[in-house]
Amino acid sequence: MAEEKQQVDRIVSKLGEKIKTLRTEKGWSLQELAEKSSISAAGIHKIESNGIIPTITTMMKIADALGRKVSYFIEEEGEKGDAVFISSRKRETIFTFKKGLSLQGISAKKYGDFIMTAAYALVQVRASSGKKPMNHRGEELIYCLQGQMEFQVKGKTYILNPGDSLHFRTHLEHSWKNIGDVQARLIWVLAVPPS
Repeated sequence: MAEEKQQVDRIVSKLGEKIKTLRTEKGWSLQELAEKSSISAAGIHKIESNGIIPTITTMMKIADALGRKVSYFIEEEGEKGDAVFISSRKRETIFTFKKGLSLQGISAKKYGDFIMTAAYALVQVRASSGKKPMNHRGEELIYCLQGQMEFQVKGKTYILNPGDSLHFRTHLEHSWKNIGDVQARLIWVLAVPPS
C-alpha cells in the first residue's frame, strides 16, 4: 500500500511538469492553452506548479487540447518496441481518478509507441464514471467478462452482460456504471489516433 501511494505521489508530482513542457514546446501561453481547453489560465498555472490536482475531466480537456491521451500524463515511462509482452503475473496498476475502478495494464505503456492502450478493469458494485458525461478524442471498446455494466452513449443505454461488447467513438458524450450485484470484470481498450 505504501508503494502504491509512492507511485501515485510520483505520478501526480509530474503532471504539471508534463503539461508545461508540452505547452511550451507548442509555443503556447497559459491563455492560449486555456482557450483551447476551456480551463482557466489560473487553473492551468496552479496545475503546472503542482498547486492543485486536476480532476479527470480537467485532465481530459487539457490532454485533448495538447493532442495527447490522458495516459501520457499519468503513466510512467514504459518500454519501447514493435511487440510488448505482459505476463499476467506482472501487470502494472494504472492510476485512475475514478472511485471503484481498478485498472491493470495489458498493453504497452508508452504513449508514442502505439495508438491503442488496454486494461483489465475491475468495477465495484454501484461504481460509476460520475454525474457528468465524458467526451474526448478516440474510440473505446469494452468486452464484459463478468457482471453487468450500463453504458450511456449519446443518450442511448447499452447493458453489457458477460460476453457482450460495446465499441463507440468517444467524442460522443458517454458514461458508465456497474448496475449488477457483483464486481464487474472488463477488457477495456482505448484508441486515440495521432493528431
